[in-house]
Order: sequence, then structure tokens, then C-alpha cells
Amino acid sequence: MNRKSWGSVLFLTAGLGVLVGCSGHAGTAYIVHRPDWDYASYERVAVLPGRSEADGGADHAARLADRLTSLLADNGQFTVLSRGELADVFREQDLSRVADAIDEGTALPEGQIEVAQVLVSVCLTDYTLIQEKRRKQRPKIRFDRRGRPVSIGEETVTEFVHGAEVEGTLRVVDAASGRILLSHTERIAPRPHTRDKRPPDESPEELAEIAVRELGLEFYHKIAPTRVEVEFNEDSLIVATGYFDGRYHEEDRLPPGLDEVLLAVVDLPSECDRNAFRVAIAPEEVPRNIFESEAFVWSRGLGAEGERFSVPIDVLHDAAVPTFVAKLYSVGNPEPVIERPFELSKDGK
Repeated sequence: MNRKSWGSVLFLTAGLGVLVGCSGHAGTAYIVHRPDWDYASYERVAVLPGRSEADGGADHAARLADRLTSLLADNGQFTVLSRGELADVFREQDLSRVADAIDEGTALPEGQIEVAQVLVSVCLTDYTLIQEKRRKQRPKIRFDRRGRPVSIGEETVTEFVHGAEVEGTLRVVDAASGRILLSHTERIAPRPHTRDKRPPDESPEELAEIAVRELGLEFYHKIAPTRVEVEFNEDSLIVATGYFDGRYHEEDRLPPGLDEVLLAVVDLPSECDRNAFRVAIAPEEVPRNIFESEAFVWSRGLGAEGERFSVPIDVLHDAAVPTFVAKLYSVGNPEPVIERPFELSKDGK
């Protein structure tokens, strides 16, 4: 996906900002999508049965089409043929090659379909399950009195890895002219879930189901305009000294001796799925970011670890101030939706 082509903007809602305690700020905002095709000129939409070119993906392709049908029907922008209505159309007309033609990028014969103005075709092109077990060396960690992680040696453990990757294509076709209005390919490859000494809670099949649902949401955002209100929680933005045994070691006051600090985004509301965000750090009294991450797409598949970025501690020391603010932005919006203040220890490096 082209990271510069995000089809969404998130707007802060005036007067609805929420202060969480006295340590930070989280806002209420709207996420707005405007698809990059002439959707306003079309009303009647039919989602064709999902197809799969990947081994083991047929059932998921069917569920992908069903989910997309439900999302579009609930949106209100279009009149969407129900599954029953679509089945009737297939019985009345020989449409057995329609999905094949669309998936091959071939324009449909003009006037072949009359029941809908737009045909939507989805095809699952890759469906891969990941299940591995491997030996690895990991440091033994303890925390000193100042909260700093300290290595006290190494141990050999078995690491279990579960994951899934799916890829699909979406095509939107003008049923009257056979012209392809929109073509999009997306690969959902979330970070595999790992655990030392025992398998992760989620099976590869469960992770594949999550990935396919996310693929359906991605395709939905490409087709239909949306506007959703989101309430953010300050706890979704974390300043940490490390990530050990499945948890972040959070710090509002960073101890001396660190080489880097972690900024992590975790547990965002479900309305944020498949939306683009970035994190930043600024001195508390200066409205200028001294660190900005690349944009990332929020995904349920990120799991408890979420999305994290390493910031060299020298970036903070070079600012020559003790207090800072970590920020979470949506791509396209200049105002942060979450702010978390933190400080450097006065003990120095």
C-alpha cells in the first residue's frame, strides 16, 4: 500500500476533549473516509460471491464477500443486493464467468448486467498459515532500584510462533459499460504472535480469520464513505524503557543510563482499524516535534504488543530540557488525539 495515499482524515471534535487524570490528554474525534472513485454517481451495488486462488482459502473468500456485503448494506450510501437477491439473479442470468472476467481485469460486455449499477468482486490470492517452533537465546532480565532493566545472563528457551498472511484483490465495475472503476490489491501480514516455552493463545487459523476480517474492512473503506466518532484513551500511548515477557515497562520519569526509549501504541478502539497514525515527541514548553515516526496502519493483528518505535535517548538530551510530551496523531490531522507527558531523571545520563 502506498503510505502517502491514505483515504482518511481524523478531525478533533470541538469541546469534546477528555482529560484523563492530570497526567495526559485524550480526545474524542471523527474518522472520515472519502474513497478515491466516483461513488456518489452510483446507487445500486451487487457484491459477487468471493473467489479464492489460494489453497484452503475458499471458505474465507466466501466470508470476505459476505462481510463486505453486510458492511456496505449497513453504510447507507448504497442500495446493496442481498445474498438472496443475488442468488436469484444468478439463476435468471448466466453469470458464471462474470467474476472470472472481473478478476482477470477484463472489461465486461456492455449491458450484460442490468440489476445493479456497480459490481464488486473480491478474490483471495494468498492464504498462508504460520506455525513454527524454534530454540533461541534470550537475556535474563531483572530491574534495579531505579527501574532500569539489567541483564544477568542468558538462557535457552523454545519460542513458539503463530501467524497468518492473506492477500486479496478488489475490483469495482460499472455494470452498464463494463468499465473498471476501482482496482486494489492488499496484503494483510500482521506481526506473528510469539511466546516462549508455550504456544500463543491464538491459533494460526484464528489469526487468519482476523486477517480476512481486516481485509474486508480495508476493501469496505476503499468503496464507501464513512464518518465514525472515536473516543481515545490516554493509556493507548505508552512511554516505556523496555518490552519483556509480553508487557511494557512504563515510565513517566525515565531513569538515567538508557540508550533509548520506546513509544508504543496499544489497544486502540476498534473504529481505528485500518486507519493511519504516527507518534511524535516534543519538549513540553516548545510546540516543535523533535521526533516523528513514519505512518503506520493500526491493526487488530498487532496484538498486545501494538506498534512501537525506538527513540535514541540522545534525541531527548539534545533538547536540553527535562520535560517532554509524547503524542499520537492521525495521518492528515495536525492536532494530536493523545498526549502523554514524561520527564528525564534529574540525575543525568
